[in-house]
Formats: sequence, C-alpha cells, structure tokens
Amino acid sequence: MTSAHTSAPEQNLPPEHLRQRRMALLLVQLPGKTRGWLFWLREPQQKWLRLPAGMLLIAGGLFSFLPILGLWMLPLGIALLAEDFALCRKACAHMLDWMIRRKPHWLGIAPDETEADAYHRIRPLLPPHHTAEAMGPTDR
Repeated sequence: MTSAHTSAPEQNLPPEHLRQRRMALLLVQLPGKTRGWLFWLREPQQKWLRLPAGMLLIAGGLFSFLPILGLWMLPLGIALLAEDFALCRKACAHMLDWMIRRKPHWLGIAPDETEADAYHRIRPLLPPHHTAEAMGPTDR
C-alpha cells in the first residue's frame, strides 16, 4: 500500500537505508546545536559515548514522573541505541514508520510532498558522510 508520503521506489529501499533517511528527516527538525550533536553522536566511532548516553536517556524516560526528566527521553535513547543493537533498530524503525503514517509533519514532510522529496530537500543540511550512507539505489 502506498500513501501520499511514501512512494513506490521507497518500498524497494533496504530497511536500514529507509531508517537512516527517516532519522535524518527527524534530526533536521531539531535546533542546529542539538542536530549537530546528535549527528556526531550517531557516527560509528562514537559508540562508547553513544551507549551510555542511550542507556541514560532510556532510564530518564522510565523515571519521567520525576521533575526535569520526561517521556521524550525514551524514544531518543532507543534511537541512539538503534545504531548498535538490532532490537532497538527494529523498535526505532517501527516508531519512524508510525511517524510517517500518522505524523509526517514531525519529519518535516509537507502534505503535498513525498518522503523522497523531503529527503532530497534536506540533503544540503546533512553531514557529508551521512548522505553517502543513507542513499539508496533510487537516490543516485
């Protein structure tokens, strides 16, 4: 089934490429400093910093009833750990699929725009190494 936000060529992308593209769409919506920090934290060489940060964010999300901590920390922690763990990768992909179907504006996708169009629009804002990793066969 094809929706207004997901076109047929995107269905042919490997799941990892699709997750990376959707994460890029989500991260670009954040303020500049936060966006840069999260793109840097998602780089492969930052694994030993990303793991404790993801675990702390998940713990903070579980204790969201306390002041300052919030439920927003839980999906962010899962998204960080998704770079290293298959279980979190699957949960992150499900969260991003839900966003595409229910809340595409959270990813910056306009009502008259497909996911691929939105990704091509934001590519100049992405770090150079990200665009090469996340490009699927239909993007080149």
